[in-house]
Amino acid sequence: MDPKEEIKSRINIAELIGSYITLKPASAASFKALCPFHAEKTPSFHVSADKGIWRCFGCSEGGDCFSFIMKMEGMEFPEALRFLGEKVGVEVKRYDTKEANERARLVTINDLAAKYYRKLLVESPGAQHVREYAERRGMSVDLQEKFGIGFAPDAWDTLSLFLSSRSYGESECELSGLGMRRRQGSGNIDRFRNRLMIPIRDQHGATAGFTGRVLPGAADDVPKYLNTPETPIFHKGKLLFGLDLAKQAIKRAGFVVIVEGNLDVVASHKAGVENVVASSGTALTDDQISLLKRFTNTMAFCFDGDAAGFEAARKGITIARAAGVDVRAVILPLDAGKDPDEVVQKDPAIWKFAVENTVPIMQYLIDRAIAGKDLSQVDDKRTVAAILLPELKATVDVIEREHWLTSVADILRTDANELRKSIEGEPSKQAWKNPNIKTPTPLPTPQTPTTPSVPHSKEAVASMVLVGIAAQSAEIFKRVSDTLGTVQFTDPWHGLYAMLSDVYHRPQTDAAGNAFRIIRGQLEADPASTELLRMLDHAALEGETLMNALAGKDIPRRITELVRTISAADLARHRQSIESDIRRAERDGDRATVERLIRELGTLR
Repeated sequence: MDPKEEIKSRINIAELIGSYITLKPASAASFKALCPFHAEKTPSFHVSADKGIWRCFGCSEGGDCFSFIMKMEGMEFPEALRFLGEKVGVEVKRYDTKEANERARLVTINDLAAKYYRKLLVESPGAQHVREYAERRGMSVDLQEKFGIGFAPDAWDTLSLFLSSRSYGESECELSGLGMRRRQGSGNIDRFRNRLMIPIRDQHGATAGFTGRVLPGAADDVPKYLNTPETPIFHKGKLLFGLDLAKQAIKRAGFVVIVEGNLDVVASHKAGVENVVASSGTALTDDQISLLKRFTNTMAFCFDGDAAGFEAARKGITIARAAGVDVRAVILPLDAGKDPDEVVQKDPAIWKFAVENTVPIMQYLIDRAIAGKDLSQVDDKRTVAAILLPELKATVDVIEREHWLTSVADILRTDANELRKSIEGEPSKQAWKNPNIKTPTPLPTPQTPTTPSVPHSKEAVASMVLVGIAAQSAEIFKRVSDTLGTVQFTDPWHGLYAMLSDVYHRPQTDAAGNAFRIIRGQLEADPASTELLRMLDHAALEGETLMNALAGKDIPRRITELVRTISAADLARHRQSIESDIRRAERDGDRATVERLIRELGTLR
């Protein structure tokens, strides 16, 4: 058995997927959930433990354990194969490309550097002042260990010499962003010196780079934070600090809190709030929003009383709202501190309360817009309208938009229908800074789920469900086959049914019980059969769902109904063909053929 098949035989797909999202039983061996790959309010994501497959009937995503991990973790197939192999104890040989080898080596260098920085902080006599600084900031040893926090000494080439002693060349150190070429002479110098080192890991926990925070006593012209430059594995716009530690907490809480600084995340963990990630001081990107949507569709941005905090987060909020995300606000009290780090140092309970009492982003926007305004004055009304109307227009969900439209109309004492006309037309001027001159940035096109290419005609639906029912067991296949008689499926369902028939009629004693898996394996091995594989999964889950919903005595009746639907469509096509032939024979003056076809049509009817 090859590693792929051995892994699939050992994996319980329901347990695997259940470790990422909340599954609810649909039957003894099938489950349903809200899809983690698109926004929905009614569960359309189905998992079959018996068949080892999953499918969302809302966005058409589906597959086996490997496709789920690839989609959920952002992995390529070789990565997913090794990832799941490690989970179930199956050895997977590496067949890496040059690029993959380079990336793996860069991760190894960064992991090694993180351990080196950590060891210096813990053990070096010269790091005593850093240990005291960390203690003053409320970072316990356990918290430091959790995040891998370390220390880069105030020396030119300490790390570079260490990496060289471990057989890493100068070019590799430069490519990783840890070293820089000396301006004069040969060799490298360290990029990070005299800084508190915070490893930045990807969502899988691999070290991709670092943020170095300046330590007390440094020169004024030294940047407070220094990040790893862009490398083959460090892309600031694609990484989120703390996500590797937050994934399960996000799932449990149902939402993620987005803060600005890495130390805000560290402080939040100290307060017991772990569903937190940091954008590392930049606005969220499309890639980061898409990454977070794998784990939740609710994102709460953290704001203090300063307008600058909102302006910094505004781009990410716009992208998230356009993507159909439920955006909320975590509001820090005015006197609690300027960021979560300060708030936690003052009183962790304040931060916990703020996170537990988020407000819809539109409510936050409304409160900010009307603060200090006299809404009996027309100028203030115009200013507030210029702020809020574009935000209403950006609200994707119609029901939510109507709710806030009514609220804004009440606040402005304006007819809601007139405001509705305004947001359905040209967007108003944006006025967060200057309502007279600043126009809004065009909103990104909302991301909508891909429409699955599922059957729509009655015959196609009946064919799909019958094939799905037939795939459940040898006993059910025989009943479907007997009921069908001479009735034929149309392609492509005819092809899938023929494959099922072939497997069920094989002499192997175990073929019947594994018919679905055998056919799925055949289709997987053929790159040209991707669409047939998708259709097979779709049909099998539809069939399983129907079988679970029906009592045993109702199954024959349902099979008969489905066969009648297919038969009626087949007869209709036959009748249309005969009628066409009659018209052609009449045009040719072939009376004998016309009479024969009329008799045939009468018999058919």
